[in-house]
Amino acid sequence: MINSKTTTRGQSSAIELVLIIPVIIAAIIVFILLVPNYSYSAGSEVNAFQLNAMAQSLLEYIITNPGNPPNWGLNASQLSSFGLAVPNQPYHLDPFKVLELAYWELANYNQSSLAVCYANQTATGFQQFLNQYGITGLYNSFNWVLTPTAPTYWLLNYTAVKQMLGLGRNYNLMLVIYPVFRVKIVPINGTQLATFLINVTKFDTGQPVPNATVYVSYIAISFSSNNKENIVVGNVTGITSSSGSFIFTINIAPSSTSFYYIDAYASLGGLGDHGLYFNSTNNPLLSVVILPSPNASNINWVIFAHPHVLKGCISTCNPGQTALGLRVVGVFKSIYGYTFSALNFTLNPGGGSVSYPSTSCQYLTTSQSSNNYADCYWALPQTPMLLIAFVTRNSQSTSCNTPLTQIIVIPYGMLSEYYLSNREIIFGYSEKYTPVGTAKSIVYIGDSAYYVTLYLYYGGNVFGPMG
Repeated sequence: MINSKTTTRGQSSAIELVLIIPVIIAAIIVFILLVPNYSYSAGSEVNAFQLNAMAQSLLEYIITNPGNPPNWGLNASQLSSFGLAVPNQPYHLDPFKVLELAYWELANYNQSSLAVCYANQTATGFQQFLNQYGITGLYNSFNWVLTPTAPTYWLLNYTAVKQMLGLGRNYNLMLVIYPVFRVKIVPINGTQLATFLINVTKFDTGQPVPNATVYVSYIAISFSSNNKENIVVGNVTGITSSSGSFIFTINIAPSSTSFYYIDAYASLGGLGDHGLYFNSTNNPLLSVVILPSPNASNINWVIFAHPHVLKGCISTCNPGQTALGLRVVGVFKSIYGYTFSALNFTLNPGGGSVSYPSTSCQYLTTSQSSNNYADCYWALPQTPMLLIAFVTRNSQSTSCNTPLTQIIVIPYGMLSEYYLSNREIIFGYSEKYTPVGTAKSIVYIGDSAYYVTLYLYYGGNVFGPMG
């Protein structure tokens, strides 16, 4: 009997074991299948937390440190440490460094949307000048203010910036800067005096901004029946309505031949931004090139170029080589206000001769074999400045329909809103389907307030942060 019970009990245990083992194996298989999904979720949460902390730390560093050298915005080829702040002014971005970001964006994001003038389309002497600085083309994007395309020695290097910030190849970053307010200036037709509407809205939502204080400064140039110039300069202050609008007038009769430069600054609660308005023309009398720091000299150039040296790409109709020349009067704005008639010279397209020998504008190609030039450069100081070039045509008749006068607004660091107002600027690249950390802050460029957002992307092993 004992043997019988033992045999029966042994057989029962064996049967139970046969039944249990598959269950255990199935449970192990299910566990193995579930663990990766669970770990990925937990790993992503940890990764996102760490990425947000890293993004905040990086953004804080970028907007509070000037980088090295502290004035690298004048020449990015010398950059060894990346930071955007004005020295000793955290959260205030250096306008020249912001312009470097704008140049980078033009070269990497806006190539298809902007007209490009290639060096080999320009006049012989001008092409030789561009070639010696490695400039293959020019963007025409700011009312005949041209900027060089890449590659050039001074353009920011995205990979190098990542390395300076301590980011490896698994990381990507994107820095986005946009204004707090959108300030637009629109002329109103059918009025006895020149009248303009200023509209202030939040940039990101489009909501109107009521009760904002608006400070307007303007320069208006009209012409009498005998073509005599009448220059009117003034200032206006007002408050936006519930719809975010403010209307003002200039004491001249509106005319299609008049020219206006208007700067409206809207402020509310310590935050503000500029809006700009000026006449533009399809057929330019003058084109201008901003060339950052030739020869790594930390001295920028503004190049005044007669349109005929660029006729192969930016205009189908412009004053030809036989025109009698252009008279340029510079208007400079500094922190002390406007200065008129600070620059006065003539470009004669036929040979480039100087009508005003005492001018500081130096001709580009006098040493070249070709005399096909009508251009000169003016070396600018290392301080922000706004240039307003008022151009008049010495010849009253040309072979095509160009205006008698033109206004060109030339930003030189002082008014970054010329590049940034009512738009955003992007430096870096986004990455899809990867964890991302985000940090955001308010900064100032001059007296304008901007949001700056840093996106930090991690494309490596998501289990890495878990160890």
